[in-house]
Amino acid sequence: MRQHVARRGVVAGAVAGVALVLALTAGALPAGMVLAASVAERARALLPLQVLGYLIVRLKFAAKPFGFWTSMAGVVLFCAIAGGVLASWRPRRHVVAGLAMAVVVGGALAAVAGRPALVYLSASLGAEGVADADGAAVRIVLASTAAAAAFAGAVFALVLFLLGRRTDHPASHPGADASGASSSGSARMRRREVLARTVVMAATAAGAGGFLQWAGTKAAVAAAVRSAFDRVRGLPPDVTPNDKFYVVSKNPFGLDPRLDAKKWTLEIAGLVGKPVRLTYDQIRALPSVARYHTLECISNEVGGDLIGNAMWKGVRFRDVIQLAGGVSPRAVRFALRCADGYSEGIPVADAMQPDVMLAYEMNGEPLPPAHGFPVRLLIPGLFGMKNPKWLTKIEAVSTHFTGYWQASGWSDEAVVKTTSQFRVPTDRGQVALGEVGLGGIAYSGDRGIQEVEFSTDGGKTWSRAEVKKALGPYTWVLWAAVWTPSGPGEYTLKVRAKDGTGVIQSSQETPTLPDGASGYHTIRIRVRK
Repeated sequence: MRQHVARRGVVAGAVAGVALVLALTAGALPAGMVLAASVAERARALLPLQVLGYLIVRLKFAAKPFGFWTSMAGVVLFCAIAGGVLASWRPRRHVVAGLAMAVVVGGALAAVAGRPALVYLSASLGAEGVADADGAAVRIVLASTAAAAAFAGAVFALVLFLLGRRTDHPASHPGADASGASSSGSARMRRREVLARTVVMAATAAGAGGFLQWAGTKAAVAAAVRSAFDRVRGLPPDVTPNDKFYVVSKNPFGLDPRLDAKKWTLEIAGLVGKPVRLTYDQIRALPSVARYHTLECISNEVGGDLIGNAMWKGVRFRDVIQLAGGVSPRAVRFALRCADGYSEGIPVADAMQPDVMLAYEMNGEPLPPAHGFPVRLLIPGLFGMKNPKWLTKIEAVSTHFTGYWQASGWSDEAVVKTTSQFRVPTDRGQVALGEVGLGGIAYSGDRGIQEVEFSTDGGKTWSRAEVKKALGPYTWVLWAAVWTPSGPGEYTLKVRAKDGTGVIQSSQETPTLPDGASGYHTIRIRVRK
C-alpha cells in the first residue's frame, strides 16, 4: 500500500513540477522568470569549467536554452522525488501533504535562487530609478517565492487527491468484481497510463519552451591585375549590421534588461573625488568620440562567428571619471556593475587609457537593447566579457575586484588572441576546378594585422593573401586570395595571421576556456571537374 501511495506522490509531484515550471516561465507568477533564471544560473555554477566550455563550443547559441531547460527538468525531478516522500508521510492527508510540498518548494527556491534573484532585481530596479531598490528586490523575491511555493503545493495536493480517489473507488472502473475490488492488472494499467501521460506532458512542456526560446597580394600588384577582393564573392561586410552582430549575455532568453533612458542613471562612486550620478542626457552632452571597433566573445571557437565590427560613438571613460573629481591614488581597480547583475573588474591603469569609451551609439543608432542601451564599455584589445553592457555603476576600489565570469574560472586579463578564419569557401564544400576564391577575416585586438597567409596543402607551404586596409586600429581586416587547384580531389586549407608586432598567431590548439581559443582555422574542400 505505502509503495502505491509513493508512486502516486511521484506522479503528483511531477505534475506539480511541470505546472510550476510553466507558471514561472510564462509570467504567471511575479518575477517568475527571474526565479527560473536564477535556478539555471546556480545549476550552471555547479558545472565543472571543462564541461561548461565543452557545451558552449559544441552547442553555441543552443547552449543557453539547453542549460535553462535542463535546469527546469531538474525542478520537475525534484518535485517528483519530494512528492513521493511527502505522499508516503501522510498517505490520507492531501492538504497536509500539499502544505508540506509548499514548504519544501519554497525553501528550495529560496536557498537556490534567492541570492542571484536579489542581485538581478536590485540592479535592474536601481537602473530604472526605483527608490530603495534593494528593499524592493527583497519584497519581490519573497512574494514570488511564496506564490510559487503555494501554487506548487496546491497543484500537488489536488493531483494527489484525484489520484487517490481513482485508486480508492475501483468499483467505478470496468473489471471490478462484485465486491468493488478492482483487479490488480487494471490498477497497474491505470497507474501506468497516468504516469505515461505525465511524462508526455512534462516532455511537451520542456520541448515547447525550448522551441520558443529557440533566433594581398598588397596594392603593389600590377594595375592590370584586378584585386582579389573584386574576384572573391561571399566575404562579410566591413561593418556588421546591428541585427547581424552577435549577442551574448549571461541571461536566459527574455531577461536582458530593457531600460528607460529617462529613469536610468550612471553612478560614479568609491575612491573618487566627489561621487556623482549622471543622467543619459548629461553623458550625451559631453564631448563625443567615434571609432570602428571589433568585439569578439571569449567563447568564440576557432573559425566561429561570435565576432563583429561596428562604428561606435560615445564619451571617453576618463572624462566621465573627471566629472567625479578624478580617481584616488589608492584605487587599483574599477568595479563595474550592470542592470542585469553582471559585474566586471578593470585595472585603473587600463581603464584610464584615452581610447576607453562609454558608448551610447552603434552604427549611427542608439545602442540596441541587446547591445547595452543606454551605455556600455569598450576597451581596445580585450574580449567582449571585459566590455560590459547596461552599465549602472562605476566604483573605484582598492582591492582586486573579481568579475562575474572570473569567479567561474574565466580569464581575468581576457586579452584578445590573434585569430584568422575562412568565410569562403565553407568547410566540406565543393568547388569547380578553376579559379577558387578564398577569403575571410583576421583580428588581433589592439595589435593590428600585418599580413595573412593561407595554405592549400595542410600547412606544408604558405602563400600570402591580399589584406584590405583596416577601418581603424582596433578592428578586424578582410583578406582575400584567388587559388587555382592543380586538379580535382580533396584539399586541406589553413589560414594564419601575423599581428602588427610581427608575431604569427599560435598554431597550438587550445579550447575557449579559460583564455580564449587558439589554433589555425582549417577547412576541407572537394574540387570537382
